Amino acid sequence: MTCSQCTRIALMTVVVLMLAAAQTAPLQPTVLPIGSAEISEVKGTVVLHSPQGSLLTAQRGTTLDSGSTIETTKGSLLLDLQDGSQVLVKAHSNVVLRAPNEGKGYSLELFIGNVLVKVRQRLGNNPSFRMGTPTAVITVRGTRFSVKVNKRATRVEVFEGLVEVAGLMQGSPHVLIRPGFSTGVERDRGPEQPREIGPGELPDSGPGGEGSRNPGMGQEREDQPQNQQKQEHPSQNSSERKPD
Repeated sequence: MTCSQCTRIALMTVVVLMLAAAQTAPLQPTVLPIGSAEISEVKGTVVLHSPQGSLLTAQRGTTLDSGSTIETTKGSLLLDLQDGSQVLVKAHSNVVLRAPNEGKGYSLELFIGNVLVKVRQRLGNNPSFRMGTPTAVITVRGTRFSVKVNKRATRVEVFEGLVEVAGLMQGSPHVLIRPGFSTGVERDRGPEQPREIGPGELPDSGPGGEGSRNPGMGQEREDQPQNQQKQEHPSQNSSERKPD
């Protein structure tokens, strides 16, 4: 065997080993910029605009930058946020993505409609997840909850973990909501005292129903009016301890 043949065999061996290593190496997760999100699931009619106002394609795998606008008409959108949290934007909603390291520290703003949020648990000194509405500020460190906004008020319902809710007015009290309870916040007012969620308002299976790729998100029912909720729970008030 000549030296040139030995060299070719050695090179071929190296190439084969490199290809084998590439096939067996675990895929690295995509690193998203702070404030951005990736579309995980989309159904029906959804209109997306970039921060510059250009129209974006609503399809799985599309990355939305901070400042992007989401308008769902008869559709819905499931987002994977940069911090590992998930947001299900339901029909007839208007949402803007935000960068938590800028401005008011929000990860998103809901101006009208309904979202279901599953926040990845915060550890140590990592900042809490915050979102805003026209009447309230919602702060959590790891939980699952829904936020509904209409022209007059914001309603927050908690399914897992703890959620802190405050009004936008100066000196508004902070109310701590535990699982199975909700609160409402009207314009220029503080949050109501927590009250228990009715059985028909608890979440069922998740976006896409049984067998969905994201069954842990859950999806609360909307077939019962909010005025059927039970009376306030006497043990919850604004003096309760805030989440760490």
